[in-house]
Amino acid sequence: MTEQNAASEDFPVESPVAASNIIVDASRFSAPRVALLWQTPSLGLYSNTKFDTLYKGIGHNNGNLAFVYAIASHVANTKVFMPWHSKPEALRAAADLLVIPCANQLGAHTDLGVMADNLAAAGVPIVAIGLGAQTKGYGEDMQLSEGTHRWAETLARLKVSSDANILTRGAYTVEQLNKIGIVGAQSGGCPSHFINPARDLGARIAANWNGGDTIRSITVAAGHQAWGYMRPIEHQLIAMMMDPLYPGQYVVQSMSDMIKISRNEFASIQDEILDRIRNHTVPHYSREEFLGWCRRYARSYYDIPAWMDSLRQHDLTIGARYHGVALALQAEKMGLTITIDSRTRELCENTGVPHVSHEQLTGPLTRQALKKLVAFNAKKYDAFRRSMAQKYVAFLQNNSVAPAPFLLNLAR
Repeated sequence: MTEQNAASEDFPVESPVAASNIIVDASRFSAPRVALLWQTPSLGLYSNTKFDTLYKGIGHNNGNLAFVYAIASHVANTKVFMPWHSKPEALRAAADLLVIPCANQLGAHTDLGVMADNLAAAGVPIVAIGLGAQTKGYGEDMQLSEGTHRWAETLARLKVSSDANILTRGAYTVEQLNKIGIVGAQSGGCPSHFINPARDLGARIAANWNGGDTIRSITVAAGHQAWGYMRPIEHQLIAMMMDPLYPGQYVVQSMSDMIKISRNEFASIQDEILDRIRNHTVPHYSREEFLGWCRRYARSYYDIPAWMDSLRQHDLTIGARYHGVALALQAEKMGLTITIDSRTRELCENTGVPHVSHEQLTGPLTRQALKKLVAFNAKKYDAFRRSMAQKYVAFLQNNSVAPAPFLLNLAR
């Protein structure tokens, strides 16, 4: 197993991109009303909510809650939440500006043609935040359906001003958009980078991380039962997570069956899939023992404060889920993302989240080995975070979005 420095030791250098000359006339907007395109701003008393309702409310991945929560806290304009499928006339009536919390929509796995038509019919200026391309690695180009290509073109066309109205997860996504003729996007990382209002967040993380000589309690940001290449790694992480004196948690985010094991929804999971999850986690357990293990360790979270509060109780959060790891840093605890594709790598590189490729974890994983993998420079992290906050604030202001006071403070 080889060591890799944290992303905070190797920050990206951005290149300028051309600005589009397609502009929506927004001169009538002095203080634009904002509609955030997200259906459920709060899941309410979710303890007794049916699983299908919860699953729809998180957009089929608990990690979505992180950047939606962040963006909602960043926008100081008068705002409402509206679902992506809102009718054009409803969008025009409710808002002068649409803010779209984005994820890894740019990939072969999506077809957003219906939404492209809807947004075009509405004609309301758009600000897209956090858009990412998903491929196996930086050496590949993204493959888009005709509908998703058209959706991306629609985002770029419905601009507030001559400035960039698409904030991507990094330079790789900007490059991929340029290759298909969509120029003018800006690299910006992920808005979940700016949940914690502390300007010295890196120093706080380092103080907690360096306060002990070893790692005790661990949160595993769980993968997926289909990720066979991650299975040997997860087996080792789970073994450490199950320490009898310092027990951790196995936090699931996606897909539906993996999330169900955290909510005692076993009866709705097919036996074959349940066995695949058991094989991915604790293959030496019987079916009944596995169900008991799920009740003891498997967790999923449906609001960001509760999720972060759980992470602050553990020394390290580690796994292939970027947002599950990034939230640990926002809770002032250390995190280490195991990158599995261009999406997770780009997010880490543009937010300073420590990371290591799954291909590098070839040796036995121990607490001592994990401690050595994290090379975290608090001063560089805080300086980088401040510089990214400055670019983010400028992006918002250029698009008639009023940044929240705490975000302005991070950028000063």
